[in-house]
Formats: sequence, structure tokens, C-alpha cells
Amino acid sequence: MSLKENLDKRICDVALGAENTQTYREFIRQSEDEFGIEHVPIDEFTDEELEDYLNFLDELWDK
Repeated sequence: MSLKENLDKRICDVALGAENTQTYREFIRQSEDEFGIEHVPIDEFTDEELEDYLNFLDELWDK
């Protein structure tokens, strides 16, 4: 299953060991709002671009 197909599924239901109950889409939008990032067209991203963007947002939260 592609990452794009999981955008509206809860992270904790998809990622092993994850505790976040937001959907991937909710996490992305909340992160963009929190860090003042313009919303990007995630539905147009490839799976690789989406994975890279999620990793980027994760890194921002870890700082």
C-alpha cells in the first residue's frame, strides 16, 4: 500500500509502535501551521516526496 493511500488513516494504525492518533494528513497540516509553513499540495506528491516531507516535519518536531 502506498503512503498516499494512508493519508487519511491514523498514524498509530499504520506505523508499528506509533502512538500518534492523528491521520497523516492531520499531522502534516498541524505541523505546517505550527511551524508557519505554507500548505503544500500533498495529494499531488509522489510516495517518495511524501515520505521525504514527513521526515522533514518529524525532524522539525524533534528540534
